[in-house]
Amino acid sequence: MKRPSLITPLVVLLGSLTLQAAKPDAQQAAREIDAILEKDWKANKLQGNPAISDDVFLRRIYLDVVGRIPTHREAEEFLSSTDKDKRTKLIDRLLASEGYVQHMYNYLADILRAQSNGQAGGITGTAYTNYIKDSLRQNKPWDKFVQEMVSAEGDAWDSGAIGYYMRDRGMPLDNLANTVRVFLGTRIECAQCHNHPFDKWSQMQFYQMAAFTYGVETNDYYGPTQVAARDMMNKEIQAERDKFKLAPPTKNMTPEERKAYKDKMEEMGKQARVASEAKRKEMRPVEEVLGDVRNSLRYTSVSFNTKRELRLPHDYQYTDAKPKSVVSASTMMGHELKAAPGEKKLDAFAKWMTSPENPRFTTVIANRLWKRVFGLGQIEPVDELMEGTVPMNPELMKQLEKLMVSNEYDLKAYLRVLLNTRAYQRAVTREEIPAGVTYHFTGPVLRRMSAEQMWDSFVALINPTPDMPNLPTREAGERRVLAAKKLGDALNELTPEEMLKGAQLAAVKYREQSDQVKELQKKIADARANDDKQTAKELSRKVSDLQRLARQEVNNQVYLPAVKKLAASVGGAKTSDKPGDPVVASSDSSMMMNGGMIASTDMNADRIKIPGYDKPEKTDEQVKAERQKQLDELMQEAVYYGIPEKERKGYANYRVGQMRNWLRAAEIESPAPRGHYLREFGQSDRETIENANYDASVPQALAMMNSQLLPGIMERYSQLMLTVNKAPYPDDKVEAIYMTLLTRKPTPRELEIWNKAQSSDAGLDISDLIYALINTQQFIFIQ
Repeated sequence: MKRPSLITPLVVLLGSLTLQAAKPDAQQAAREIDAILEKDWKANKLQGNPAISDDVFLRRIYLDVVGRIPTHREAEEFLSSTDKDKRTKLIDRLLASEGYVQHMYNYLADILRAQSNGQAGGITGTAYTNYIKDSLRQNKPWDKFVQEMVSAEGDAWDSGAIGYYMRDRGMPLDNLANTVRVFLGTRIECAQCHNHPFDKWSQMQFYQMAAFTYGVETNDYYGPTQVAARDMMNKEIQAERDKFKLAPPTKNMTPEERKAYKDKMEEMGKQARVASEAKRKEMRPVEEVLGDVRNSLRYTSVSFNTKRELRLPHDYQYTDAKPKSVVSASTMMGHELKAAPGEKKLDAFAKWMTSPENPRFTTVIANRLWKRVFGLGQIEPVDELMEGTVPMNPELMKQLEKLMVSNEYDLKAYLRVLLNTRAYQRAVTREEIPAGVTYHFTGPVLRRMSAEQMWDSFVALINPTPDMPNLPTREAGERRVLAAKKLGDALNELTPEEMLKGAQLAAVKYREQSDQVKELQKKIADARANDDKQTAKELSRKVSDLQRLARQEVNNQVYLPAVKKLAASVGGAKTSDKPGDPVVASSDSSMMMNGGMIASTDMNADRIKIPGYDKPEKTDEQVKAERQKQLDELMQEAVYYGIPEKERKGYANYRVGQMRNWLRAAEIESPAPRGHYLREFGQSDRETIENANYDASVPQALAMMNSQLLPGIMERYSQLMLTVNKAPYPDDKVEAIYMTLLTRKPTPRELEIWNKAQSSDAGLDISDLIYALINTQQFIFIQ
């Protein structure tokens, strides 16, 4: 009998052990960083800042890793632990948490200018932000993450990474400048118009770099069926012109015959133009329908056009080339780019950019994350490296680059090392470090919370489970993207003839309402001219109703037949297709369309659900089990907080609403709408790179004093008040407030001041103490 060989499995096992051993030990790597820093302190006759206490560490690590202050329960668990490795274990636990994903998403979204609704459109914006979050959950290596974005092609539902290019839709040169700035830390946007005045980069080098990505086209989604249907329509128009074609003139025509032929040709040309224009006018509603079909999937596709050439601008002023010359792609730094046989130029460029051989790529991400942990980069600004740039500690910067490469661009592994250093676990430096002055990192620098950290900390004061995901919004976003995929694939199931026929049938309704809409729009203009706002509003509503009814025909004549055909092709579809009822051509019609085109607004409409495009509906038993599980968890929570048994059901119901309404920044629209507290506290609008504002302002002060935040924080079932009410004695309640807000106990002096104030005639109660503490610098700053 032949024995199975153990050699291959053994080789695989030993190989995997070798790969695992290649990553440095976090504690040893942290000690090496500390040694380099201590060597620098000694050379400069400095000492490290004092080591911090557990309570300071606890608050700092929560804010730095998960982006919020700890709840009282979390603080109690950590501070009461006697485990000598509890700091290291807490770092590991927080890095593995959903809170890390949420906080890191806010950071990357600012750098990448990611918007859930914006320049990229709602479908691609949702797919892009989901892609970033999913990449963080997977702990995708930084080089792979960047490579996927820079080489992204396809449709949003297949690759959310295309949002990187769609974010700069129609602006390929700006996108290249942003790419080099974000990932290579180099500002070359000046070189778009002229040689860089302060660095070595020329305008030619800018265009040579841009030639790598210039072929990227940020398109509306044009499926092959839509393209063919438009071609058929154009052929019909051309056929009208062709009816007026003359046979070519013969060689033996007399001058009189030639003149008559010329006159006839001019007359026929006029008739051809009139006929084709009449045909075009006749088909304009059809064109409008096809336009609306296209708009339903607007900004959802990225492709690379290999034939698209980049030319120098018309006013190019240098002697190395002529204006409007075609530019060949060439790298501006690092190793030479060599594409493999058959490799796409975009793929080769992405690999070149993210290669360890490209020194700036590694330097930039290592320096960015150092700044994220310590509050100041080894190189400042982090995105303006120049030829003569020198890090504050060159030896340490080389060590950080080596650490990033040896950890294979694993951001969590890299952060784990920094967070375990003695340097990180020292007191903050409170003095501001002026630009151009070398800081020796005797400890992190004092920082103000970001807008997201402020908001998420408020959420933690209100919601006892602040990191709970916003499942309804996540599921709605997933449905939105799947619905787009469903519609795109369904439209491609139609033949061009079916697509054109459907558009022609829908165009009948467009023609019917066209004159009515024009008349109403004229009346709206008159009403506005007479400052009759109410009439204008009512007329505008009528216009919207007419347009909605017309577009409903697109659903009936184009989308519905397409989805039915897709359902037949895939098999297993479910529908209750009743006569006379419209069938929604998406899994969530109210969220499906972008740019105003919707499949249906009738929420009672039947739906065609197709496996792979629509998530299976939960059974009654599944829904019941999920609700019971949530209820059990909330009941246990109620017991922890000492809620009387007869009140626990009411508590559970209240908490369900609370969890739905008080969500972390990463779980709501990104960025938040104008007027939201996040924007008041300086959240970036994501229009430019890292555009957040950390300065205090009058609106912020007013929000802290007069807004609805404080009433929410002091609600009976907020995390803060649950903790306070659980405390049995007045001094315990004061301690609970300090621990929940500042993650420390009050000092004897603070207790004395509070007791004295409370016993005065001012009539103060604990709400005044909460109000005072939440407005202190201690609450707002990361110490």
